[in-house]
Amino acid sequence: MRLIGKLVIIIIIIGILLGASAYVILYTGNDSEPPQIDDIAGNVTVTAGQNATISVLFSDNVNVTAATLYYKIASAASWSSETILSGYANIPIPSSETSNYYYYVTVDDAAGNGPVGDPSVDGTSFYTITVLPSGSSPGNETLTHTVFIEEATATWCTNCPNVANLLYSLYEANKYNFYYVALINGTNSDTTERIWNDYNVYSFPTVFIDGGYQMIIGGSKPESTYIDAISAAKGRTEQKIKVTVTAQYKNTTKEVMVNTLIENKGNDTYNGRLKLYLTEIISHESGYDSKPYHFGFLEYLTNKDISVDGKDGITVSDTKNISAYDYENLMIIAVVFGSEKHTGYANPPSGNPFDAYYADATNATKVVPKGNLPPQLQIMLPQKGKIYLNGNPVLERLQKRKILGFFLNNSLHNKTILLGQKTITVNATDDSAVAEVEFYIDEKLVFNDTQAPYEYTFKKLSTFKSLFFKKHILTVTVYDDTGKTTSASILFKARI
Repeated sequence: MRLIGKLVIIIIIIGILLGASAYVILYTGNDSEPPQIDDIAGNVTVTAGQNATISVLFSDNVNVTAATLYYKIASAASWSSETILSGYANIPIPSSETSNYYYYVTVDDAAGNGPVGDPSVDGTSFYTITVLPSGSSPGNETLTHTVFIEEATATWCTNCPNVANLLYSLYEANKYNFYYVALINGTNSDTTERIWNDYNVYSFPTVFIDGGYQMIIGGSKPESTYIDAISAAKGRTEQKIKVTVTAQYKNTTKEVMVNTLIENKGNDTYNGRLKLYLTEIISHESGYDSKPYHFGFLEYLTNKDISVDGKDGITVSDTKNISAYDYENLMIIAVVFGSEKHTGYANPPSGNPFDAYYADATNATKVVPKGNLPPQLQIMLPQKGKIYLNGNPVLERLQKRKILGFFLNNSLHNKTILLGQKTITVNATDDSAVAEVEFYIDEKLVFNDTQAPYEYTFKKLSTFKSLFFKKHILTVTVYDDTGKTTSASILFKARI
């Protein structure tokens, strides 16, 4: 009996321990970051008889499940409330109202880490909705025009990397207030339609600014040309249209729910077209220099006509399955194009005409604000269109000469020739850490490297000798510390 009693006690203790462990696991599973309110309308002004539109942008690493707008007349004792989970809500202001309104917003997530509020969670601090008498005007609200740029490019284009690198540098400087997409020729039907049918492209690269209001052709223009064109677009006659886009990713269904709020701050009805560009922050497509594009265009989430009454707003909601993509590497760019048709020329001053509809409002959001991005890489050596002897480029001086260089560059276009000792050098970076770089030749793994500088040197790969140069493919794959990968390839000729 004593033995049985001891066994029972042991079983009970084990059960208690297992129960405690289960509790710890459950508790730990809920230990996630609290939701964030990333942006909010703040203090607003509205005329009595109109709607006060409150927009809010929120995010969370689990999932925002509750977002509530609390509002009241300034003199009221209690708050009214309604959901603002869609990212916006309208507060109807009676035409006879003369008092101001107050409001605040709270959000919570599936793990119960909230509520988080802005500017408070209990109404102790709030934003003010200033109500003007019916018939008066709230004045001219200052809207900052965000420029939209479309980069028509191709992976085989030798001058396109100059433009890609320049645009990304200007974007990263965060001084010029624009978003851009890379329209990479041949990657999808939406890109084909945009490049050839909408823009009637004459050559690559061509940069279209605000839907054709400005254009820059070729890859040799200095940075100042782009800055001046962006400034000119920002100085256009202001259309009183504001667009705000928010996104929520549902991990269970692999879907993104997108809400786009279009507000008309003017008095007249606005007609236009809304396009939501789904882009890869770091594209899986690489340019001629083997560097990945940024904001490579994947597809439209929305592409339809809109109409917004004066002093009013509408919201467009879309849900899209994005399981085919890396959801942490996606940005959605919302653009509202006007309905007025202009004539543009893809080959100025009069060649390749197209119908230009100017971009009046632009906004963007990442599907995951602080997502883990894939690694970036560039094959530094060898480069396309060059001949190398023992790892050093030859004929470079001749390639720079006008006549001889023209023939050499055209004959070597997209070709690489390696003579003697062959050296492969790779530049690899990641927002977290690079774990490994793999080198493949003709789909066979020949070397891996875990320490920078990442390079591989060889003379031959087999004992077989040939008098002829044969085509081979070099592929480099970079892994980050979470297992995400990026690859780039180069065709070359060599005796190996």
